[in-house]
Parts: sequence; structure tokens; C-alpha cells
Amino acid sequence: MFSDLHRGIGDRADDFRDCRKIYHAALGYYDSLKYRLFLLGDIEELWERLLLRVVNHYETTLELERSFFEKDRGVRFLGNHDETLEWPWNRKRIDQFTCGAPLHDAMVIRVLEDGEAARPLGEILFVHGHQGIRYTWLDRFVVKRFWAPIQRLTGLSAGVPSSDHRIRQTHERSLYEWATRHDDLLLICGHTHHPVFMSAAWEQTIRGQLNQLHAEDAPTETIALKEAELRWVLADLEETRSSLPSKARPCYFNTGCCSFNDGSITGIEIADGQIRLVRWTGVSGLPVREVLRDASLSSVLGKCTAEHCEVEPE
Repeated sequence: MFSDLHRGIGDRADDFRDCRKIYHAALGYYDSLKYRLFLLGDIEELWERLLLRVVNHYETTLELERSFFEKDRGVRFLGNHDETLEWPWNRKRIDQFTCGAPLHDAMVIRVLEDGEAARPLGEILFVHGHQGIRYTWLDRFVVKRFWAPIQRLTGLSAGVPSSDHRIRQTHERSLYEWATRHDDLLLICGHTHHPVFMSAAWEQTIRGQLNQLHAEDAPTETIALKEAELRWVLADLEETRSSLPSKARPCYFNTGCCSFNDGSITGIEIADGQIRLVRWTGVSGLPVREVLRDASLSSVLGKCTAEHCEVEPE
């Protein structure tokens, strides 16, 4: 799952310009391993640019994405910055690269347990994440006529999370609390440009691994390193409690974005029974995939019930 590329036309107002190469590398990796590609909205920056100009500049990128759609492994979602893809003249152009696949506002996937019984474990809801926020013609006008020219002059990028913690906290808290009202549901979205991987899920996975090492009488150095990892996770959990409840259940995840101003991208993988937050970077001169956090998907879904944790009052 990737989101928030905000592809433009390659000028200084194009937030995706510096991330293009690493995104191409990531697509090559996932296509080779036969992953499905979920693009969770705000892929093109259509508040600032015409789709025709964006396509002309990023046709190679779109061709790489088309490889997934040709094999029925691509899914595209609408965000607030590319919702005009539904306009007939835009839809006709983008269909060339999505093979006519539908453009989704949301999608729910039911997760089943491995084995003959195939017991349902829960559901995953995919959306862009702007739902519930009303954007007007004035918002689009300001971005196109004021913010885009400022970017072209200064090179400033929007490819970072909001520096105003209160704004980010309010939106993330709203997304989280919506998800908590639905048992056995995991929400995965983008929009905020802030990667979120619930630390409670990460902590539970590390504790399980540590218990297994003790049961197997693993070498003391191996156990010590896993204990260090657990302490790291617990410290991370303390830092995130300012925006989410201390007993937050792991029902809200965010991909981050593919337009960070350091040229890196983040996304979420689901494979082999695991859910992972990954970061791709090319600072070394070669593409590097780094797993920032991972957890068992069944454990995450098992904690997304009201019986485990309650939402703390404001």
C-alpha cells in the first residue's frame, strides 16, 4: 500500500520529483514478488496540474504501475487531490494505465485464518483518509494560485507530516476513534503523510518472540538483544501516547507518503501473515528497503475488539 505521491510535472512544485527513482525501485521489487499494488489516493496532484501534463511527464512511472493492473494485481483509490480522475476526459486517459479498473473510494477485505476451517479473523478497510473533511473550491484555488507558485520559487515541499502537532493529533485521533467503533476492523489509509504503525501490535509481537526464545533456551546474547528491542518499543509507545490513548488498540495504520522531501517513501506491506511498515530510501546510491515495524496480522486483528481495550475519554 502506497499513498500521497502528489505527482506533478517535474518542477520545484512537484513533491514526487525526488522520490521517483526509489518508487520505481520499489515497484520493481513488488512486481517481481507478485505483490498486489494498492494506491490509496492523491497519486496525481490535480489541484495544481492538468492530468494530461502529469501523464506526459510521468508516463514511465505509470507504465510500471500498469504492469500490476495488466495482471489484475492493481487497485486504485481516489483521494481529495485526484478525485477529478472520475471526470470523463480524465478517466479516459487514466484508464490506459489502469486497464479500465474501477477507481475506489473504499474497499473492505475479509481476512481468513489459514487452514481448512478458514475461520474469519476480521476485516481491513482501505480508504484515502480524507473522508469526513469537506474541501471547497477555495481550498483548491489557494493551492493552485498561491501554494504552487510559492513552491516553484522556494522549492518548499508539502511531503512532510503537519508540523502543528495539534492538527495532526486531532485528525489521527478522529480516524482512530472511528475505527474503534467497529469490532474486528483494521483501518489502513494515507492522507496525513504521517506513517502510523500502532506500537501495541509491535509490542505484542516482540513479547511473543521473547517468550519463544526463553522457551527454547536461546543464547543469552540473542535474548538480550530481543529484550533491548522490546525496551525500544515500549519507549516508542510512551511517545505516541500524546496523540492516541495509552490503551489504544491496533486498529489504525497509516502508509505515510511517497513524497518525503528527503527522497524516501513509506508504505505498508501485508504478506506471509505479517503486516509491516516499510521505508524505501536511496541515500546510499542503491535502493534499500527497511522494515521499520512488523507484527502478526492475526494478533493485530485479535486486538481490534472492544473486549481488549476501551477508548479513553477526552
